[in-house]
Amino acid sequence: MKLKAFIVLSLLTASTAFAQFFPGRVDVVVLPGRIAAQVVNPFFQPIVCSGQVFGQIASGQVFNTFFYEQVLPIGAYRYAYVTTTPFLPFVGGWANINCRYLGWF
Repeated sequence: MKLKAFIVLSLLTASTAFAQFFPGRVDVVVLPGRIAAQVVNPFFQPIVCSGQVFGQIASGQVFNTFFYEQVLPIGAYRYAYVTTTPFLPFVGGWANINCRYLGWF
């Protein structure tokens, strides 16, 4: 009986471990007028990603944008942008993007 309970518990634990979010593979490019964040799907199955992209101007103010539940097929990529005027150039940028496999909820 204990063995059956252990097997069921281990199967439930293993199946929920795959449903967790993981950090996306992100490349951020900082240009004076635009922050571009690219998330790539290097896996052999579709993934779903959500996240935020941030850009900081010289005075310290931070601009951001977000996206939610973007589906990336195998080998695909998506971009997210933050833009500003030419008079307020960006000096830094970063992104926080989390993904999960499409088949797992």
